[in-house]
Amino acid sequence: MNYFSKNIKFLREERKWGQAELAKQLNVTRDNVASYERGSIPKLEVLVKIVNLFHIDLKDLVEKDLESTPPSGYTIATDSDGAYQRVDQNGDLTLESLQKLVKIQEKYIKTLEDKIEASSKKTL
Repeated sequence: MNYFSKNIKFLREERKWGQAELAKQLNVTRDNVASYERGSIPKLEVLVKIVNLFHIDLKDLVEKDLESTPPSGYTIATDSDGAYQRVDQNGDLTLESLQKLVKIQEKYIKTLEDKIEASSKKTL
């Protein structure tokens, strides 16, 4: 299961940030943050900013429900000044998580394309 959108909101609220503050930290719009929290998957460069900002392993960000997982069960740091360092040295984990995100994003794009096509057929 993909917990990405739920976890973004959870991590933002843990820092007591509004969507505008997180958007500022990620150099995106508040609307972008709102869409991530509704299920949109950000571009790869934004994902990298998110894991760096929250110091959380991408696999944990996508695959664990951080709200119901004790903090000892996932990798997070309270200091956002350092560079992101994966705890698990198995490079396949991050690649696997990225591949899952790509598949989710492809599915989301396909859904949007289908909606656009259906909408254009209604207007004809």
